[in-house]
Amino acid sequence: MKKLTFYIFLYIVFCLLQFSFGKYLNICGIFPNLILILIVYLGLSKRTINAQILGFLLGLTWDAFSPNIFGVRAIMFASLGYFTGLLSKNFDRDRISTQCVVVLFSNIIYWLGFNFTYYILQNGGSHTSFAFITLQGTMRLVVTVIIAPAVFYILDFLTDYMYRET
Repeated sequence: MKKLTFYIFLYIVFCLLQFSFGKYLNICGIFPNLILILIVYLGLSKRTINAQILGFLLGLTWDAFSPNIFGVRAIMFASLGYFTGLLSKNFDRDRISTQCVVVLFSNIIYWLGFNFTYYILQNGGSHTSFAFITLQGTMRLVVTVIIAPAVFYILDFLTDYMYRET
C-alpha cells in the first residue's frame, strides 16, 4: 500500500510541476522535462514495470492536455521506462555522471522519436523552421540534464523517507 501511495504522490506532484508551474520554474524560458527525469529515475532505481506504467500514465496525461498527436508521449515514456529499467543492472545510479548520461540519451531518444513521429503523422506540413525546433530542443535537453542530479537527489530523499521504518 505504501508503494501505491508513493507512486500516486509522485504522479500528482510531477503532473503539477510539469503542467502548472512551468511558467514560474524555468531557466531562460526553458522548462526541463521533469517527467522524463522521473521515468529515468524509476527505471534505474526501481523495477522496469514501475517506470513503464508510470511513464505510460504520465505520457497519457500529457497527451490529454496537449494539442499534439494523442498517444505519442505515452508510447515514448513507456518505452523509455522499459529501456532504462533494462539498463539498471549495468549502471550505478548513484553516480552523477550516470544520471546525466542516461538522462541525456533518454532525452535525445525522446526528442527525436517525438519530433520524427510528429513530422511523419502531421497533416499539411509544419510552418515552424527546423532550426528553431533544433535550438529549442537542444536548450531543453541541456536544462533537463543540468537539473537531473538535483531531482534524483530529491527523489532519493523522498524514497528513503517513504520507506523508512517508523
